Amino acid sequence: MRELALHQITISHGVPDALVRFAASARLRKVCLFTASPRAEDGENIFPVVAAADKAAFQSLLADNDISIINAEYFPVRSGINVSHYARELDLAAELGAKRAVTHISETNPERITDQLGLLCEMTRNRGMETGLEFTGFAKGCDSLEKAVSLHHRIGQPNLKIAIDALHLFRTGGTLEQVKAIKPRNIGYAQICDGPHFHISDDYYKEAMNRLIPGQGVFPLAALFALLGDHVDVDIEVPHYDCEPHFDAKDWALRSIAASRLLTDNRRVK
Repeated sequence: MRELALHQITISHGVPDALVRFAASARLRKVCLFTASPRAEDGENIFPVVAAADKAAFQSLLADNDISIINAEYFPVRSGINVSHYARELDLAAELGAKRAVTHISETNPERITDQLGLLCEMTRNRGMETGLEFTGFAKGCDSLEKAVSLHHRIGQPNLKIAIDALHLFRTGGTLEQVKAIKPRNIGYAQICDGPHFHISDDYYKEAMNRLIPGQGVFPLAALFALLGDHVDVDIEVPHYDCEPHFDAKDWALRSIAASRLLTDNRRVK
């Protein structure tokens, strides 16, 4: 049985400590959370983060609930920002035992991408972590699986691993054949969700924050996850932020977990 991780945004507006307690209650042992968050226009964090001042208490919370962190977010390569500025948040992620730090590539200058992503890989390696490279349609420096594979080859860092997010894969025109062609060891983790239809787009942020529970859409999830080796971490990332009245975020997360277990255990989801 493949162990699953629960992403913080699957519990809409969830905070990291509540995520850990909820994951344990749902018989999960892994989570993905934020030690650094993207910022809103007013400078505030978009997602709640683990605060450095709460490190000791959070370490105890993880230990008491037998929970580990597979992914710590959010460490993008962006124009005008040097990744060395993430040092404190990366320190915190490492001290909490995170397996890897997640990056997107918004920078579009090839030389600067190489320099900054290489530096980020060095920073995570020095902290005993991997770097998870996520391609998305709205991060133009790496907006397809093809670009992620090319960038992975160009950087040449052994702790750099490619992420396969089902939504990002199919919205950017990726195929199962492309996934199959990647060397298995180069894929670090994958993210489960579903979508209502197939289309290629670079402007699907609203959909990215309002995904479908596995099995409720058209993505060939069983075929996708059958291509992934047992070493690949699997992250349940099914946010639903356009909440209708009386929306129950915990019920939504439990349904997402159940559907993801059905997929990974029995291969019965589409």
